Amino acid sequence: MGKNTLRETVYAFNNTNTVETYDIDMDVWHPNRIKMASIVCEILPFDRAENLRFLDLGVGTGYLSHKIIEIFPNATIVAVDAAELMIDKAKLRLKNHLEQVTFQLSTFQELPNTMKDLSHIDAVVSSFALHHLYKEEKEFLFRYIHSILKPHGWFVGCDIFKASDAILEARFRRLHFQGIQERTRNFKHQEKSLDQISSELSDKEKKDGDHLLFLTDDLQIITEAGFRSAECFWKEYREAVYGGIK
Repeated sequence: MGKNTLRETVYAFNNTNTVETYDIDMDVWHPNRIKMASIVCEILPFDRAENLRFLDLGVGTGYLSHKIIEIFPNATIVAVDAAELMIDKAKLRLKNHLEQVTFQLSTFQELPNTMKDLSHIDAVVSSFALHHLYKEEKEFLFRYIHSILKPHGWFVGCDIFKASDAILEARFRRLHFQGIQERTRNFKHQEKSLDQISSELSDKEKKDGDHLLFLTDDLQIITEAGFRSAECFWKEYREAVYGGIK
């Protein structure tokens, strides 16, 4: 990713209007976020009382990190995001647990340099963040993730993917637009046509710097990074919880 593209992607999320409406917008765009965060915590085979170390890639407003601390109350988390305003919002959500969270302002591309000494991590997690990376950037990042995990450590991520078949991709997107239309009506009391939603979402994907891969591509990247297993734990249309074990 070129520096200009990277800067534009960071700016898209380090924006006051974006941050202020992010959680309600996520409820509209990705209503499975609640279920997916629960699956992340459910699949991890750890004792809830254990002193675990997590890395949250793309902490955003702190939604997934907060869920992790709810389930694993003795956990500590290194929470990474490239948008300073998002980190400020996450600190508000996590205000009762700030002694357990270390915030790191960094892009994913720069992380191996900004956190050279990070190691002995039990699990790396991420939620709706890694699809902003190009394939070669993911390959680089997952080699780093593998290097900082403990033996038998886990990566578990929630994200969106392209369908491998054009007809399925078109159908999945249509269903997504219909869901957004209904939730926009219910949550925001706004009426939007499907064409309007399609256009707005297309503009958002360009502004945010989305680079969706096939799920099979991501699983292959995990395997080639050295993980002994890679698996999809849950999937609905274009959204999936996936990961691997070192």
